[in-house]
Amino acid sequence: MLRIFILFLILFSCNNINNRANDNIIPADMFTDLIADIHLIEAKFETIKFEEELNATAILQHDYDSIFSMYNVSYIDFKNSLEFYSLSNDELEKIYTNALEKIKKEKSKLD
Repeated sequence: MLRIFILFLILFSCNNINNRANDNIIPADMFTDLIADIHLIEAKFETIKFEEELNATAILQHDYDSIFSMYNVSYIDFKNSLEFYSLSNDELEKIYTNALEKIKKEKSKLD
């Protein structure tokens, strides 16, 4: 998961900041929930990929599509929001901290 996060940061930190003016930025609180859900599906993928990598990849793609649909956002909205928050002072770090706290709370409910 950390590799994916770092990859997103590298890819999007190189883009031009001026292209953000007309982009649909996802609100920070909803983006936090979205990030938490993405981390959960990626964890699920990591768990099942060793058994059936092809099937796991299809499941991961389906889960991404479901999450984006649930939040009524597109992949482009997600990508633009990730870029926007990564260029804001510590905003992406706050979002990830809150997302991880949300995941920990959900995990504690299961224990």
